[in-house]
Amino acid sequence: MKKIGLICALLMLCGGLTACAKKINGKKAYKINITSTSKINGKRSELIEIKGTTSAPDGYEVVAVKNDGKDDPVCNNRNMKKYVQVKKGKFIGYIDPLQYNSNIKKGTTLKYHFAAVKDVKKLSSKDKKAIKEKFESNSIKLSFNPVTEFVQSNVQKVLGSGAIVSKKSKTVFAITPKKDSNFENDVSESMYGDKSKWSKITNKINNLSSRLKTPAGRIALVLINPENHKKFLLVSIGGKAKVDSISSGTVNSNTSNASNMKSSAASTNASNDDSDGDDFELGVILGWLLAYDDEYGDDSDVDTNTDTNNGDNDSYTYNDSDDYSYDGSDDYDDSSSNDQSQSSSTAPAAQPDTDEDDSFAY
Repeated sequence: MKKIGLICALLMLCGGLTACAKKINGKKAYKINITSTSKINGKRSELIEIKGTTSAPDGYEVVAVKNDGKDDPVCNNRNMKKYVQVKKGKFIGYIDPLQYNSNIKKGTTLKYHFAAVKDVKKLSSKDKKAIKEKFESNSIKLSFNPVTEFVQSNVQKVLGSGAIVSKKSKTVFAITPKKDSNFENDVSESMYGDKSKWSKITNKINNLSSRLKTPAGRIALVLINPENHKKFLLVSIGGKAKVDSISSGTVNSNTSNASNMKSSAASTNASNDDSDGDDFELGVILGWLLAYDDEYGDDSDVDTNTDTNNGDNDSYTYNDSDDYSYDGSDDYDDSSSNDQSQSSSTAPAAQPDTDEDDSFAY
């Protein structure tokens, strides 16, 4: 009798596991239970790390179908190349929120219909539509802005939490020293004669601009004057200091350079309905970015992470606008040693795509 009871129990268990699978146009698809979601640093933007469980067999892949019937990749590493597979009823995968919506912002709710299938690449549009209809949706509220916080986290790894990043356009990011932080103290001391600290700061920012890229491409890093947030001390593009007002001795003066920049970007401002007449410098910086890529090329395979796969998808754009600060130590590492160089070439300014009302000069 005990053996019969055990056999019945096993049969019921097997039947229960089989019932977890649903037929999707002749293919098996298993329910996914999401256990946790969190933010993690990706290759060019912040990603959503998803942990979950399922009764699907080992090797099955996780698919995330949106309400429009299309799917976003759930990948096995932060380079977003291969689909994540189930192992022993569990998985840890990564989703790029920019794939969900290129204009996504903090606070947006993402809705996915998750399932585990044998081969995601073999799913047809009809199959994905069936998954959307047969599996309930999971809501994930985005707690961050993918690109701004990506730049912020990488900058603060090098300069410390005293370096606050704000987005001026899709490709221009300002670094403002936080009041009373170690970073602000070092920048201020550099402004008044300590060139040894200044060379360390410029080396670090040049190194960051040489390796950081976002889905929109190469970025310019602009160090803001802590004593006047309308002025900047440094503009770094592709590992080179395009403007260095401390080394040039113009840090505390309103030199004619600002007027020259305004003249070169006049046509840009005339065509920009959102311009208030004070953001002409941004147009020039965007022009420098274009000139740099024309001269040196746009190295789209720069990788800032430790993952070994090199694949990624550059077919999307983004637009976020919030500023962020991180809590933590204000100490920063002085180990970076990139050589600083300057360039004096100019180029016609691109049309500024500003996200904030404030502007800056030097």
